Amino acid sequence: MSLVDTIELELTDVKGVKSLKFALPFRKGLYAVTGENGIGKSTIFAALSKLVYRGALQNSFKNDGTPNSKITFRLNGVENTWGKPINWVRTDGSTEKEIFLDGFYEGSLIFGSRFSDAHTSRIGKTQKITNSDVCDADQFVIENLGLILRDSKSPYEGLKRVKSKKIAESMGFSGVPYLIEKNGKWLYHFNMSSGEFLLIGLLHFISERIKYKTKNNNFDLSLIIMDEIELALHPSAQERLAIFLNQISSQFNFCIYFATHSIQIIHNIRAERIHHLALDIANNIEVTNPCYPAYATRCLYTADGFDFILLVEDELAKYIVEKAIKDKDINTSRLIKILPSGGWENILGLHKDMAASKLAGAGCKIISILDGDVKEEYEKKYSNNSKYKGLIVSFLPIKSLEKYLREKLVTSPDTIFAKKYGDNFFSVRSLPNILRDYNSNMGSKADNNGKGLFMVLKRCAEEQGISEETFKRESCTFISNYENTASLSKTLAGICQ
Repeated sequence: MSLVDTIELELTDVKGVKSLKFALPFRKGLYAVTGENGIGKSTIFAALSKLVYRGALQNSFKNDGTPNSKITFRLNGVENTWGKPINWVRTDGSTEKEIFLDGFYEGSLIFGSRFSDAHTSRIGKTQKITNSDVCDADQFVIENLGLILRDSKSPYEGLKRVKSKKIAESMGFSGVPYLIEKNGKWLYHFNMSSGEFLLIGLLHFISERIKYKTKNNNFDLSLIIMDEIELALHPSAQERLAIFLNQISSQFNFCIYFATHSIQIIHNIRAERIHHLALDIANNIEVTNPCYPAYATRCLYTADGFDFILLVEDELAKYIVEKAIKDKDINTSRLIKILPSGGWENILGLHKDMAASKLAGAGCKIISILDGDVKEEYEKKYSNNSKYKGLIVSFLPIKSLEKYLREKLVTSPDTIFAKKYGDNFFSVRSLPNILRDYNSNMGSKADNNGKGLFMVLKRCAEEQGISEETFKRESCTFISNYENTASLSKTLAGICQ
């Protein structure tokens, strides 16, 4: 990821954050910031809101900060620094323009616009609303409210809203009230369930941003920053909310940052898009990225009702293990969860913590399945080490998929494998042609772990109409069939007893 598509944030002495340097992608997609309460997520998001709301620092940090406080943003070679001699002002002395992006910020309980009318004094104001003041709600809001909360587009048909923000403000509202007829009476969204109330507010902001972009033919990347998005939502609704946000980020060119504690939402985000905050031993904030969902939620994890949890290094290992389980019907009468959890030593640490704390339940058996290329190093460092004594550890019969492909296609070419693999995935641009370009690149010599080669192959497959998910899964299936990983199936059948 280059600096051109990265937003860098640097905080010094802001609220509880002593010092932090943080970088987030500025690209289309959904990006999660996770971490325990009090770690600084809301402070980071309030600072980031300066990128879409000019008065953000004065609003969020009016009574916070010292003469030593500093907030710096960097994007596309431009740097802005803000300090607080008295009020928040630019202190970098630069003539560079202020970094400002299309988008919106939706904050937490204190600063979130969703909560601006959440007061009993506002409920009485609904008596001022007449039929001439309202119109049908946008179909976008109606359908997605139903899909997220009820898994159906129709439950909120008939939902209406006050026609404009100007009319709403004239009645004393900060936001735009929504209402629906129930049993012959109007039910205002202030009186709906907490989940309905908060989600209507969120969908309203997103709908308004989409209409604004469409009206102005704005196809540029927009930034949406959201804190505490899962408040008051049922776990199944949280999962559907994550799917919805992924869809709109792709469809409308949104870069969406959100903070969450939701296990359901985090498990719908890819590891490279999760930024996990934690305190190191010196009480400094440490950022882990990529961060696998199991690692990010290890402090949130509660018993899921699984009989077995298999910890693997990444999604590619997960696909190989999934196939081995299906080949022998190992999941018959068993609930098995496979969790990609990062590097192999991270897996062992997570395994040890989960086993000691019984977080997955007393009856759940946890197994670490590591890539085959670390077996020798593991045995050298840990096989006789009491630190991980008692843990069940097994290994894939092949190296990591990336290393396997590099060996088969580059370092020790297997012509039979290459022919079959190429015919399977590269019918337009041939595999030999792709490999010639890869080998001619100076960086290929340093690509010892094969990740560079795999990225090239994945990109070329996508150019030929194969999605990333399909390419990963089918590559693992192809390799499992080619290598006949029956030994893995046999091992798993023996362990999962």
